[in-house]
Amino acid sequence: MSDDELAGAASVGDSEAFGILVTRMSPGLLRYLRRMVSDPQLAEDLAQETLLAAWKGLPDFEFRSSFRTWMFGIAHRKTVDHRRRRHEVPTDDEQFVDLAATEPLPADEVERLTLIEALRAELPNLPATSRAAWWLREVEGLSTTEIAKVLQLSNGSVRGHLQRSRKFLSTRLAPWKPPRGSPGTINHANTDDPKGGHDEQ
Repeated sequence: MSDDELAGAASVGDSEAFGILVTRMSPGLLRYLRRMVSDPQLAEDLAQETLLAAWKGLPDFEFRSSFRTWMFGIAHRKTVDHRRRRHEVPTDDEQFVDLAATEPLPADEVERLTLIEALRAELPNLPATSRAAWWLREVEGLSTTEIAKVLQLSNGSVRGHLQRSRKFLSTRLAPWKPPRGSPGTINHANTDDPKGGHDEQ
């Protein structure tokens, strides 16, 4: 059965169908939340809260989007609520102003870090919404329209976040990127089983 077929069965009380969904969705959900919050245990807690909220909300789910998109939307709201409770809500524009002046890290760091490690180090420096948009696109493979539903933004806003995130990461990761076509080139989106390199949809 597809995810949405399982969700349909779960929405009328089939706990076994929902258990299968949990097994399918948990790895991607945890990958996303671990990039959105710094504490691994908090990410686990938010994942549990997300799945519980999904189970309770399924009877009212109208399938205007896929179950997966809807679930990521719940997870996004959980992270936003967490940041608000901790008063960690600077605007994306404010954060990008600070990032714009940042130069690529020194060449001597190349010897210490791989490209993937550097990417993992740089992702937390992105504004939360931009980081979410980048991750959902490059790792989870959601389309622009799906990301817009998850983050409750317009398609144009999502494209703007993706463009700025890619520009920032490209600048910051320049010292680690081998020449195009070189042996051993690493796909810089490859963090925790990524799917990077998508065209916009």
